[in-house]
Amino acid sequence: MKIGLFIKHEVVSKELEESLIQKVLSSGHQIDDENPEYVFSIGGDGTFLKAVHKYLNKLDRITFVCINKGNLGYFSDFALEEFDEILAKLGSSDFVTNSYSLLKAKMNNEEIYAVNEIRIENPFHTLISDVYIDDEHLETFRGNGLMLCTAIGSTAYNKSLGGSVIDPSLNVMELSEIAPINNRLFTSLGSPIVLSSERKVTFKGDFTNVIIGYDYLIKKDYNSNEITFSLSNKKVTILNKKNHRYIKKLSESFVGRK
Repeated sequence: MKIGLFIKHEVVSKELEESLIQKVLSSGHQIDDENPEYVFSIGGDGTFLKAVHKYLNKLDRITFVCINKGNLGYFSDFALEEFDEILAKLGSSDFVTNSYSLLKAKMNNEEIYAVNEIRIENPFHTLISDVYIDDEHLETFRGNGLMLCTAIGSTAYNKSLGGSVIDPSLNVMELSEIAPINNRLFTSLGSPIVLSSERKVTFKGDFTNVIIGYDYLIKKDYNSNEITFSLSNKKVTILNKKNHRYIKKLSESFVGRK
């Protein structure tokens, strides 16, 4: 197997990295950071997101192995102590893979993708945007911003906004409002809405001073008056243990029970 190592160097020393490379080679696999079949993401969830964006145009050929060495390993099933075992069992029935659709935003002739969420925010003035679902007008939003997230990303920023946590086996997206203005003059839905994978969401307005955040990335100085969101054909594939239990991972990550 061709293996790439994507490492957060704040938590993994150079000596440990060299040791991991030797383990890969000794197990009969190859190190290939350009065209890997497996990418070992060693760090936290942020490291995994960076790894996905590095290989964004090669996702159909890559399986990500998330090894937690950070503060939160929501995407991780593995500890670094299991590195040798993973190498020995790659491709076997001891592991399963799960694939998740990325979110896509299209603006002018540009497209951006996200594992977790894409949001638009105006830090200078109230954001005013007409919101359309499948070209049908839902509302005129006024507030700090609007956000779309994937099911797998519903536990990230979306959860902090009071959005619903979605079972990642559902291929859906969620629209949430960020600090909406609701009074006798201006009203919006005021609640998150979960949408099927067939839907598209469009924001229209004056987005001159809007900041677009997607996963850990930011776009500024964006000049357009329309952004369309949908679930994309791009998918990220993650290696999991055969006994992977979503509810257990959810409880460990956010409730604090082992």
